[in-house]
Amino acid sequence: MVAARVTVVAATVDGGSRAGPSVRLEAGDDASGLACMLASLLQDNLRDFRSRSLVARLTRGVVVLLASDRDIAVTLSFRPGEILIGDGAVPGAPVLAGEWLDMAKLCSGQRSPIAAVSSGELRVTPGHGMLAAAGAGFALSVPKSFYEESRETFLRRRREVVLCLVLLAAVILTAFIVRRSRPPRRSWRRSAHRPVEVRRRSP
Repeated sequence: MVAARVTVVAATVDGGSRAGPSVRLEAGDDASGLACMLASLLQDNLRDFRSRSLVARLTRGVVVLLASDRDIAVTLSFRPGEILIGDGAVPGAPVLAGEWLDMAKLCSGQRSPIAAVSSGELRVTPGHGMLAAAGAGFALSVPKSFYEESRETFLRRRREVVLCLVLLAAVILTAFIVRRSRPPRRSWRRSAHRPVEVRRRSP
């Protein structure tokens, strides 16, 4: 369970540290699963990525995330020094909506908000403070490098499997060609019992 209030410290490039906005669950331990996933994702992003911590610190406004097929909504409120995550929707705020599974992927960091909106998996309903929606989308996004590393691992393993299959096929083909090119073996046992014909020269 995510703590009710967490202050995120983001490491800087020069080795120092810069306190990011705190992430707080309005309902504490009674918060919904979607709210807890959002809090965990924000904590990780604000801790690991300085740019996201900076954007979150400068963002002001309210954004609603809605799982439309289950009618579950979570509101992100970007305030000075704090991001408040509460269950329910604030009227008039920008809404990022989609099915529960797509929202779960977004809130757990498995899907980027920008990519999800571009592909049509998530829909944006305009509201007051669209800059807050843009800031929230960036703060919740996970860099491509995290996915590219997994993709490179997958591609490397696939190349290794293909190479092994090619080598195996080459060995089998070579063995088959060598076997076909060998002369047939003679059966000396059968030859030993054959009568030897002796041809006589005519006088």
